[in-house]
Amino acid sequence: MPKLLDDFKKDFPDTWQAYEKLKDACDQEGPLDTKTVELIKIGISTAMEHQGGVFAHVSQARKAGATSEEIYHAILLATGLAGFPAALAAFASAKEHLES
Repeated sequence: MPKLLDDFKKDFPDTWQAYEKLKDACDQEGPLDTKTVELIKIGISTAMEHQGGVFAHVSQARKAGATSEEIYHAILLATGLAGFPAALAAFASAKEHLES
């Protein structure tokens, strides 16, 4: 996926810049700290069955100080809404990132 993302940024720089501005504004608008924001995004990515998002936000959560246990808990919290198969796939993506 990183090459695809790089290609998108190159082919549509204005769109990417607008997306980044919106994302950053949403992230910074409220009182939640970066670690909490990233843990929420892990849960959302799990529920949406978006493994690329899980992988990306696990990375960002780690940079923000989240522990493996907190990351796994964020995925576990999504299980009731997303279903076991979606959570299991997210656990696999997270584990791959955390153990590499």
